Amino acid sequence: MRVSTIIVSAIISLLILIGSFQTVEAKTIQNSFSTQNLSIEQSNPPKGRIIEIPDIDPMYPGGTHEMTRFISNSLKYPREAAEKDIQGLVVYNFVVELDGSLSNFEIMHRAHPLLDEEALRIIKSMPAWRPAVYKGENVRSTQYVPMYFKLNKNARTTTAQQRKVIPIDPNEEIFTIVDKMPEFPTGEEGLGKFISEFIQYPVRAKQEGIQGRILCAFIVRKDGTISNLEVINGLDNDLDNEALRVLSMMPKWSPGIDNNKPVSVKCILPIDFKIDETTAGR
Repeated sequence: MRVSTIIVSAIISLLILIGSFQTVEAKTIQNSFSTQNLSIEQSNPPKGRIIEIPDIDPMYPGGTHEMTRFISNSLKYPREAAEKDIQGLVVYNFVVELDGSLSNFEIMHRAHPLLDEEALRIIKSMPAWRPAVYKGENVRSTQYVPMYFKLNKNARTTTAQQRKVIPIDPNEEIFTIVDKMPEFPTGEEGLGKFISEFIQYPVRAKQEGIQGRILCAFIVRKDGTISNLEVINGLDNDLDNEALRVLSMMPKWSPGIDNNKPVSVKCILPIDFKIDETTAGR
């Protein structure tokens, strides 16, 4: 197959169990979506403290579907990567500034320099986001964007309707973007309560003041069961293991729906470990 055909048929997907921000001991979870980023990299970004867990997360203008459409239309699969069949997951972290521009890009998960560069190019070309809100005011906040580059050599075109597929066995397709995403049985709020109830801050990590965000991935099968749990961007061995332990206890979810049929979907869930200063010494 000619390289030009491969490039035209390349697809990219967003891993979006929609960026849930779980704060340990906070008893709440803010579920927005795994977001993508903005166009303007400022040399002098607005000043102000970065709020890691705002009341309202930053949002791509128009929401998830508009963001996905933008990515699909912007993607230019690197020719060399296509020739060598290079694929993989790229995750960038960044700051959404007060004016909605993005800055402080930091790669959290690398695939290949060519794919890393293309993901960053797409992020930087995005329109301004809606900034995060904390205590009624716009604030600077961090966000991340996961993108999975996969070549689909059998497809003829690349459109927003095409979806990334990861084969786990010959009889199953794993999607990342579907018509209706999987859902925890009691919804976003119930997921937050579940994690808050069962998670236990590891003693050593708490004593050493280790806190931050962990990105976990898992598959919600077409029957709602959870499998293939993994940490794709860890923080500390004890915290990583605790996050996986709690997620492994989750009950069946409502499966994702695509073309009116249940399908298996790969999701990403960020878990933020934050020490409650009022109890840190206990």
